[in-house]
Amino acid sequence: MRGSSERYGRIVTDTHSTPALVKRYAILGYGTIGTMGDVGLMVLGSLLVGLSIAVLLEGFGIVDAITEELSTGATLISAIVLAVVGLFCLGVASEGPLGRGRQLVGFQPWEIGIGRTLAVFVAGLLGLLVYQLITGALDGVPIPVVKGVEGIRAVSVAGMTVMPLLGVPLSLLARLAPDPYAWARPADIPIMFVVWTVGTMVIL
Repeated sequence: MRGSSERYGRIVTDTHSTPALVKRYAILGYGTIGTMGDVGLMVLGSLLVGLSIAVLLEGFGIVDAITEELSTGATLISAIVLAVVGLFCLGVASEGPLGRGRQLVGFQPWEIGIGRTLAVFVAGLLGLLVYQLITGALDGVPIPVVKGVEGIRAVSVAGMTVMPLLGVPLSLLARLAPDPYAWARPADIPIMFVVWTVGTMVIL
């Protein structure tokens, strides 16, 4: 176990050879892409599950969240589809390398910041690609499902705009908190989740 830890340390900190440098940034890339991808899935999953609950409440006449009148069948189907997809996103995020960026050692804060910025931009591009592929098959689909698909666009755009400007910098500030505020250091992932969620809701 000790040998494994030492090898990991050499991979991260030894930058005197090209192979070691490639391994170093491969570790950084894997950690940041995994982290930002999982945070994005958590935001999307929470949005879709919340929308499915709103659809059900609309069906019972408790809230007025949908502008279009839906039949009972369409309401139930829409809520089920949104809930299933949302829970799937949350499940994938829970099984992925979420938080791996907090465990990276031997990297400068600016390296983690750049890595997370590039990773969230890539995640946003992938989300927009998925959105473009899905929008062509929305004819006749109930409005709640259409809103759920629009949520993919909102999450993607927020990831490419709000996160590099606010989410990533705030997460780095949390990681760099001085010793008297050491309790804030593990909050870098929750900070990004909150910023990404708020940005998504504003765009949506």
